[in-house]
Amino acid sequence: ATAHAACTTATDTNASAIITVTKSGATPRLISRFRPETPIIACVMDEPVQRQLSLTWGVRPLIMPYVQSTDEMIEGSVAVAQAAGLIHDGEIAVVTAGVPAGIAGTTNMIKVHLVGSSLISGAGVGDENVKGVLCVCRTVEDVKLKFRPGMILVVPHTNNDMLPYLRQAAGIITEENGLGSHAAVVGLSLNKAVIVGAIGATRTLHDGMKVSMDCRQGSVQSLAE
Repeated sequence: ATAHAACTTATDTNASAIITVTKSGATPRLISRFRPETPIIACVMDEPVQRQLSLTWGVRPLIMPYVQSTDEMIEGSVAVAQAAGLIHDGEIAVVTAGVPAGIAGTTNMIKVHLVGSSLISGAGVGDENVKGVLCVCRTVEDVKLKFRPGMILVVPHTNNDMLPYLRQAAGIITEENGLGSHAAVVGLSLNKAVIVGAIGATRTLHDGMKVSMDCRQGSVQSLAE
């Protein structure tokens, strides 16, 4: 099911590659059976698996270092594929992997990843694409002090005390996860661009940055000054 979903997702998003992080090589073999038009990049940790996969239709096997976390797995596999010249900044890759990392037979995750130029990513609500200036706040008091209408508000989470400001925001970015979260619900009701689950957003993003929010991809990109 995951292999087929990876193929259909790659087609739907016009992805440049399907990147699969694999311990045994089983997942890229399954993906290969569907003969996708999208190139298959298999990131493996062992040379014997790499050699075996070199005989599989449509698969380009690459060696990557051992990793511990899901974020390291995604970023590491994309970096290896970039270093090999198989994908480039601004392109979309569909990444499949197993959680927890490093255990054979656990492929259970698919992520649409924007390569290179994304400042931060999460789960988008809707398909809006908006541009604006960031206002990064950690508390309601910060919002009251710094926010101006038309800004993109970046906060750990939202609550009802922020509603007057959320109504005037061009977009909302929160670290809190979940499509049932307060920010996601408010975004749908107010027809606002929202990205939730943007882990580390209040540390990575800064006041005054000009960015583009792509809710369809769940990504935030820097705009040239």
